[in-house]
Amino acid sequence: MRVTIYRPAGALLLPALLLAGCGGQDDAAAGGASAKQAAAAAPAGTDTSAGAAAAPASAANGGAVQPDGGPTSNLPPNELGRIMVLEYHRIGDNEGEWVRSRANFQKDLQTLYQKGYRPVTMRQMAEGNFDIPAGTTPVVFTIDDSSKGQFYYLPDGRIDPNTMVGMWDAFQKRNPGWRNGAVWCILPGATHPSNFWGEKPSKEIPREQREATIKKKMQYLVDNRHEICNHTMWHAQLVKYPDAFVQDQIGSGEDSIKAYLPADYDIVTFAIPLGLWPKNRGLTARGSYRNGKTYQNKVVLDVSGGPNVSPFDTRFKPLDVDRFIVAPGALERQLAAWDKNPGERFVSDGNPRTVSYPQRVADRLDRSKLGGRTARVVPDGAQASTQAPAPARGN
Repeated sequence: MRVTIYRPAGALLLPALLLAGCGGQDDAAAGGASAKQAAAAAPAGTDTSAGAAAAPASAANGGAVQPDGGPTSNLPPNELGRIMVLEYHRIGDNEGEWVRSRANFQKDLQTLYQKGYRPVTMRQMAEGNFDIPAGTTPVVFTIDDSSKGQFYYLPDGRIDPNTMVGMWDAFQKRNPGWRNGAVWCILPGATHPSNFWGEKPSKEIPREQREATIKKKMQYLVDNRHEICNHTMWHAQLVKYPDAFVQDQIGSGEDSIKAYLPADYDIVTFAIPLGLWPKNRGLTARGSYRNGKTYQNKVVLDVSGGPNVSPFDTRFKPLDVDRFIVAPGALERQLAAWDKNPGERFVSDGNPRTVSYPQRVADRLDRSKLGGRTARVVPDGAQASTQAPAPARGN
């Protein structure tokens, strides 16, 4: 499916764009020096902004996260292991390069949960705030382009069960251990159906009705521990444009999203369209636009790169986060590789206030990123079996 992107009134004269998916073919190489790394992670449990994931009471009191009844591995802790930041685009009946079939999306949820994975947001990962039980592995779902198949309400007010949000909600209700949400990267200025998940333009329905529906969607995501992400105003290939235009695409995109969010919600994550960095790469992190207004992103998502390193790793770059594109067969191959070599996988120790890791990777620990947590060396070794006290419940 191809999506036509509109040009906002008053923008520079631009060529029309046709978009197949956020990870589409590169047509230019972005240049420039890497942006400075973000500040050290904040201590666990300090995020009090709207939409922050509520930690279990035991974690908030400084103890271990209690078991959630879901499957866990018996792997030893390795909080310097790698984490998959998954990248999805469209959802449909048939699998494609940028389309995940509904059947496979549901299978992804079930397979990951059964293998001991738990969702966390990008905000949580960047802060090192892993509120998941011992023996589990965090996984981040990022979902780009805000198309209709991702989230839509039926005329009777119910969430369409065939959308990604509908399937996520149903899975979560059957499996309470799947407690956190995904990261939704929004294009507020794209044309239908990539404008706030398929909302019709105001010329087709009353503006008040359209805006009320958008606010309802955003409030649902915030209330259910999902994260909102900026993906620019309308998916411009930033490498092609001057600095002023780049900053306006990022800043006005954030403004247009925040208009429908609670006043205290802080957007911290930005996804680069097509992975095409602007010539001045630092503008993805911060900039100014429209008579001195400013924006600042703590996390910048690239398009590809495979599983990411831990936020406690010396190599972690919050302003250049690798993502794992969920193309046909790719996730299955990665999970099989980690089954054979589980020592590469991040495994939680179940305590948000400690960072546990085997001695063999101790040289990768960045103590400046501990944020008040206690570093702890644990016995080395990794077995690939999984304990499954409560198998993921399917359809």
